[in-house]
Amino acid sequence: MSSGYKNLLIGFVSVRVWRMDSFEYKFCPICSSPLSETIEGGMKRKSCQKESCEYVHWNNPTPVLAAITHRKDEVILIQAIGWPKHWYSLVTGFHEPGETAEEGALREVKEELGLNGKVKSLVGVYSFFQMNQVIIAYDVVVEEGDITLDLTELVDYKIVKIKDVRPWPSGTGHAIKDWLYQQGITNEELSFRKK
Repeated sequence: MSSGYKNLLIGFVSVRVWRMDSFEYKFCPICSSPLSETIEGGMKRKSCQKESCEYVHWNNPTPVLAAITHRKDEVILIQAIGWPKHWYSLVTGFHEPGETAEEGALREVKEELGLNGKVKSLVGVYSFFQMNQVIIAYDVVVEEGDITLDLTELVDYKIVKIKDVRPWPSGTGHAIKDWLYQQGITNEELSFRKK
C-alpha cells in the first residue's frame, strides 16, 4: 500500500473516530438486542430492553484537550486531514487514561508538532455541542525548534503573529477568543464556512 493511500485511509479513520459520538446506536453493544428510547436520568436515552442486560447509552460528552501553542509573538495553527484547505485550528486530542489534562495537552503538542512545551495556564472549558465534546483549553508555550507534523493526522500548519490571529465561531475558536482577550486583543471573528 502506498504511503499516500495509507495516510488518506488513516485520515478517514481518524475523522470517523472523531465523529463517533454522533453515531446513532441501534443495537446493544453488550447483548446485540435492539435499543429503544427510554427516560433515564431525566433525559431521553437509548437503552436495552432485555431484562438481564440493563445497558444504557448515556452519550456523555467526550473530553478533548486543546493547546493554544505559541512561542515569542507567534501562534502555531494546524490543519487536520480532511478539513477544507482554509481551516486551521489549535492542537487538540482526546484525554487519555492515566494522564492529567495538562500532561495530555503537552503530549498532543509533542505528537502533532514534535515540540516540547510548558503549560502556562488553563484558558477555559468549552462545550462543543456539534461534536458532543467538552474542550479543555490550555495556554502552551513551546520551545524553539523545527516543527515535525504528525502526517497521520495533519496536512499543514501555519504560524501567525498573535496580533493577527482571528477567532472562529465554533469549537476551539471560543478558547482562542478568550486567550486573545487576555492579551488585550479583540480581533474580528472569522466567518465559519466549509468551502
